Amino acid sequence: MTLPIAGVALVVLGLLILPWQKDTWLYEIATGVADTGPHSFGESYVLFLAYPSLIFGGLLAFAANLDSGVFRWLHFAFGALATCGAGTLGVLGAGIVAAMSGEGQAAENGGAAMGVLVGVCFVVFLSMLGFAFLKGLALRIVGGLMLLGYGLTSALGVVSLYEGAAAGPYPSAFLPALGWLFCAVGAFTGPKYEYR
Repeated sequence: MTLPIAGVALVVLGLLILPWQKDTWLYEIATGVADTGPHSFGESYVLFLAYPSLIFGGLLAFAANLDSGVFRWLHFAFGALATCGAGTLGVLGAGIVAAMSGEGQAAENGGAAMGVLVGVCFVVFLSMLGFAFLKGLALRIVGGLMLLGYGLTSALGVVSLYEGAAAGPYPSAFLPALGWLFCAVGAFTGPKYEYR
C-alpha cells in the first residue's frame, strides 16, 4: 500500500505543485500550448494527457495494488465517460468539417475520420470494460504494465517538450514518471494470494 501512495504523491508533486523549469509550472505550459496548439508529442502530452493521467493512473494504481473492485469500476466509469465524451465531440467536429467542405475528397476524408474515431473509442471502451473484470494476478500484471506505460509516456513527454530548448527541465518534471514507476512496482508486488 505504501508504494501506490508514495507514487501518486510524487505524481501530484510533479504535476500540480513543483515547477518544471524556473518559475514555470505545468499549468502555465499547458495554457501556452493551448493558445498555439500542440506541435510535438511533448506539447500533446502536456495538453491532453498529463492531468487526466493523474485521475486514471491513480485509480489504476490502487485498483491493481489492492485488487479492489470499487477502484476497477471507478476507473471504468470515468474512462467510459471520458471516452464517450471525447468520441462524441470528435464525431461532431469531423461531421461539421465534412459538412462544411461539401462534396469531394474533403467530405470523404471527414467521413473516414469519423469512422476511425468511432472505432478507436469503441476499442478503448471495451478495453476499459475488460480491465474492470480482471482479478488477482491478471489484474496486477496488466495494471503494472499499464502503469509502466504511464511512466514511459510521462518521461518521453517531458523529453520531447524540452528537446532543443536552451534550458532543460528541472528534475521535478520527471517526478510523475518516477511516481508511475513506484505504482507499477506496487502493482507487481501487491497483495499475496494463497492458492489451494
